[in-house]
Amino acid sequence: MFENLNQPYPFNNNFKHNAKTIGLVGMGFVLLVLYFQPFGINFLKSEHDGYFVLGAGIMCVANLFGNTLFLPGIMPKAFNSSNWTIRKEMIWNVWLFSNLFVILSLMAWFVNHIEFTELPVFRTGALALLPLVLLNLINYNHSLKDKMVSVLDNSRRHFFGEEKPETVNKADLQILAENGKDTFSALMENILVFHSSGNYIEIFLLEKDICRKKLFRQSFAFVEQYMNDRPGFLKCHRCWIVNLAKIESLTGNSKGYFLEVDKLGFSVPVSRNNISAFRKIMESKMR
Repeated sequence: MFENLNQPYPFNNNFKHNAKTIGLVGMGFVLLVLYFQPFGINFLKSEHDGYFVLGAGIMCVANLFGNTLFLPGIMPKAFNSSNWTIRKEMIWNVWLFSNLFVILSLMAWFVNHIEFTELPVFRTGALALLPLVLLNLINYNHSLKDKMVSVLDNSRRHFFGEEKPETVNKADLQILAENGKDTFSALMENILVFHSSGNYIEIFLLEKDICRKKLFRQSFAFVEQYMNDRPGFLKCHRCWIVNLAKIESLTGNSKGYFLEVDKLGFSVPVSRNNISAFRKIMESKMR
């Protein structure tokens, strides 16, 4: 059961999207608390109550801005979307909830709000949970929308025959960018590896027999799904996909395994879950 916590989880570190989301969360929090009066708290008794709710909304927004926009920029390795898992997402939500709980508790204590004197822990915790739920719902909806667009696009190509013409070289690789306008095109035989780099992918390929690196705006999950239907490429690590035809050797020991790829210039890591598959591949190559 606990092994499932290490499964990949979508983490959006797009600044523009997160800024809009946090703004919506702040407005949604204030409106829900003022007009729907959740958790049995009446915040319309006086003008003083309205100012408290407005201040709480502003503090929630400031806290989420600091934690979801600036903290990942300070520690990019810790918040690398390609390494994000369910376990990290749970810890991250607990951290956000703790921050919000402390902020609302201090505000309630500072203004000496009467509603918090009866059940301070429950009511403060419930209010701290509200913006966090809104944040996760919006992010989940955004992630689900991206997946649906990808599924519908693949279905349209399959059912309505929107495939590449037979005259086009089937080895050609074409990846559409997230903006829906830019396209990366290359021969698959020239691709060495794909590497996840936040909201981008790094594509290492051969150009006139020299290794070049291209940075392209697309998610690693999209590329992984795209390459599943194309033989000759296999995921060797959480953030690496390698061209099997370009592998020269498999090195390392139980502390870490690596692939040596032709003309790449550096080693590519292999996760423990994938080592047996690559051992079989290397054995078949040696026959």
